[in-house]
Amino acid sequence: MTRWVCPLIVGVGSSLVSPCLAQEPARRPAPATDSSRLPDFEPFPSRWFAPGRPVDGVQPPAYVVNEVASAWNPYRQNVLKGDFPLAGTEDLFFSFTATNRLFLERRDVPTPTGITGPGPVREGFFGDGEQTFLQDDLALSFDLFRGQQAFKPVDWRLRVTPVFNYTRLDVNEVGVVVIDPAQGSTRERGDITLQEAFLEYHLFDWNDRYDFASVEAGVLPFRSDFRGFLFEDTNLGVRFFGNADNNKWQYNIAFFDQLDKDSNSGLVRYEDRDQNVAIANLYRQDWPVVGYTTSLSFHWNRDRRTGEFDDNGFLLAPAPIGNFRPNEIDAYYLGWAGEGHFGRWNITHALYQAFGEESANAIAARQVDIDARLIAAELSYDIDWWRPRVFALYASGDSDPRDGDGEGFSAIVDNPAFGGAGFSFWNSQGLKFVGTNLTTPGSPLADLRTSKTQGQSNFVNPGVLLLGAAVDAELTPKWRGQIGFTYLRFDRTEPLEFLLQAADIDKSIGTEIFAGTQYRPFLTNNVVLQFGGSVLMPDDGFARIYDSDDLRYTVFTNIITTW
Repeated sequence: MTRWVCPLIVGVGSSLVSPCLAQEPARRPAPATDSSRLPDFEPFPSRWFAPGRPVDGVQPPAYVVNEVASAWNPYRQNVLKGDFPLAGTEDLFFSFTATNRLFLERRDVPTPTGITGPGPVREGFFGDGEQTFLQDDLALSFDLFRGQQAFKPVDWRLRVTPVFNYTRLDVNEVGVVVIDPAQGSTRERGDITLQEAFLEYHLFDWNDRYDFASVEAGVLPFRSDFRGFLFEDTNLGVRFFGNADNNKWQYNIAFFDQLDKDSNSGLVRYEDRDQNVAIANLYRQDWPVVGYTTSLSFHWNRDRRTGEFDDNGFLLAPAPIGNFRPNEIDAYYLGWAGEGHFGRWNITHALYQAFGEESANAIAARQVDIDARLIAAELSYDIDWWRPRVFALYASGDSDPRDGDGEGFSAIVDNPAFGGAGFSFWNSQGLKFVGTNLTTPGSPLADLRTSKTQGQSNFVNPGVLLLGAAVDAELTPKWRGQIGFTYLRFDRTEPLEFLLQAADIDKSIGTEIFAGTQYRPFLTNNVVLQFGGSVLMPDDGFARIYDSDDLRYTVFTNIITTW
């Protein structure tokens, strides 16, 4: 029997509408469905193609869910970006990336006087420190891989990246850009190399949650900790890696047979440099608290480099100081590092203990036993769109250059994103010192090595202490900036006094102020503009070494374009 119900419905404009609706007799509810018999998901013909907007030339079928593919719009899908599988396949992809980095820097660094060069003869050892440096790198990355890209790691991957490089350095002294003064004060060089060339292969899964084990071999990039305090390089090696326990554990076991680098471009040169590096590390996510990752690591640096001149004619090994004898290094590092957050507090820290021996340290002129350490920490707090932070780094120095103990900390190939990083004068510049370097570009360590990539580690050095603070700000979605300062001191000055044959060198280096900004005009990383600079105000120790308390500075522009 049909019943009639007449609900009162208020319509637009407060008018009353009261339709009478026919209502069927109540029916007995359907029996409950056994959910265990239902499929987990609805089968779908293809996760890459589905009924939707037609696209010419895309098969099968000729429809995609998203907008029409575009060669230039980064928000549109493109087979060359790995968004679609290659024609006729369901899981074979190809990705092409072109990146150009244009770097221009103006700087004032301590520069030895070119006494035999043009102009008046200067009596002082240091001359005009004004320099201009230009570098352009075009990297073309070709990435071919098989895999579904959803939760599951790729089955295999082949990546090659040729790089085309151009550098130009203009200085105001001769004998600086190349060892031959007759070649003037300008150096222009070009370089082409295969910077990456490696194969990744998926070995097996530990369980059905895709905890996996994989291996990659070839010329490959690798950073051994959160910030790159000890090893960050692209070189010839093999790496076994993976995860476990629902990705709570990550692990790496890597071995590198180091290739030499070009002196000017820093790119890989396919020449063996008689150095092996072995690394094992282990990461634990959310331990001991959620949001914090802890890591343990072991590094071994076996360096047997003998005689080596760089591409500009300068002697790198043996170091042109002290005894001029080939030096064999077996250095071991035990490390503990962590990174994460406790609420709005963010923390990064690292502790490394180095031990081992050098067979003939150039400064000690004898075998030395290594006993050195590095401690670094950064603490920050998130406040809406800005983040204040404080940081400190301590690298131990050597108290007696001739006692047979190497107490000054030296890394393998470091490039730490820490403190002022690339905006910092101290971190970014190579400061010449008595035939070697007080610091090398990209490293905050004062370890007296001739080159970070072509020279050898040196554990008889003054060490360094950095204390600083900075503010990072997300000014707009496109624009971010930072400003900060760093106070710098030597840990020990005995190695400096020994090499200079000068007494009572003060430990104070100085204070630097750094600032930088990054702008993304299209709200993507396809075009990134970076501008920055730093000023070092020398204290007594730096002024004594370089015979001047003049301000030192660097300003730079970095333009990165990517397709």
